[in-house]
Amino acid sequence: MTPDVFCDQLRNHGRRVTPQRRAIIQVLAETAGTHPTAEQIFTRVQATMPDMSHATVYNTLHELVEIGLLLELGLGVREHRYDINISDHAHMVCLGCGRVVDVPCDCSGVDIPPEQAQGFVLTERHLVFRGYCPDCLAAMEDE
Repeated sequence: MTPDVFCDQLRNHGRRVTPQRRAIIQVLAETAGTHPTAEQIFTRVQATMPDMSHATVYNTLHELVEIGLLLELGLGVREHRYDINISDHAHMVCLGCGRVVDVPCDCSGVDIPPEQAQGFVLTERHLVFRGYCPDCLAAMEDE
């Protein structure tokens, strides 16, 4: 999603597009597919907006997640990651370096039968594959 389209979507949700939000959205667009952490986003935004605060970045990310324009990924690797790709897909996570990669996948068919849901009402699903990326595999073979 381009920054302009993302900003239009933000406006469609009744939110203002401030210079700070636009800068964060720009970084999200530039880092699409890399699943940056909030700290990585903050560092990149601060390069162009030195007065940007951590709170502004964290609050904006939280708001974008809340209105459904951004995914927050708690994948069990270090910090939460953020994904601008909100379409149905899975993730691969490297157990060595923590790299996260999108995997095109129609996950809508992955479901828990009601008799096994133990009374839970499911609101979302995340399909995560864990393993080692080629770089980490090569490093392990060199040891």
